[in-house]
Amino acid sequence: MERRFEGKVALVTGATNGIGRATAVRLAAEEARDKVKALAREVGEPEGSNAPISELFKKKYGMQAGTIVGTGIYKPDYVPPDPANGLTPNATPFWMCAAAGAEVEVDTETGSVRILRLVNVVDCGNPVNPAIVATQISGAALMQLGFTMFEKMQIDAGQVTNASLADYKIPSVLDVPPRMENEAVTAHQSNGPFGAKGVGETGTFCVSPAIANAIDDACGVRLTELPLSPEAVLRALRAKDNKELEDQ
Repeated sequence: MERRFEGKVALVTGATNGIGRATAVRLAAEEARDKVKALAREVGEPEGSNAPISELFKKKYGMQAGTIVGTGIYKPDYVPPDPANGLTPNATPFWMCAAAGAEVEVDTETGSVRILRLVNVVDCGNPVNPAIVATQISGAALMQLGFTMFEKMQIDAGQVTNASLADYKIPSVLDVPPRMENEAVTAHQSNGPFGAKGVGETGTFCVSPAIANAIDDACGVRLTELPLSPEAVLRALRAKDNKELEDQ
């Protein structure tokens, strides 16, 4: 996508995944930077003067408005799987690794689950901006917490019957665990921009199994389908005691 700004720089990128997009942005930014430097030399600015782009445009064109476009295209290496055996020596530009732990309280009378603590750790390569990485991890954890505990599309005769937020439940501030710990493991990714790789999706991977494992540890029921709703937990508890709930 190209965006144009008065006296600023536009980037055009093309890529296929997280590392690809980030690398394409870096390449586009480098090309735009080089064009700005070339313009500065053309209008007689000394090397390293760091003059505002609007001033460069004014000297070159007599007006502050203008556009410098940098483009970057990056296609990660990839070898399609062999149709005969499904194998490939290069399936993906990078692998996503994560781990999570949860501490929960289970009300065995109602099946209600309260998440007291959620720890989420991801390998995102080199975290270029640690503050943004932390928010990505916490956002991913809360999104997956919603899928884990609440969210489910109800379909009747092919029609979604809970198509509004009045009926389709997502976490509220009261559902956020009192203790949330988000950490990034630094590990240089050789083919990533500045050693980085994706983080957002990685932060979702382990939340659901961590919570399910914690519920199993707390009350001895193993749930393998989402959401882990109070009804699902209560049914599993009653089934364990051979007192199954009747379907309505």
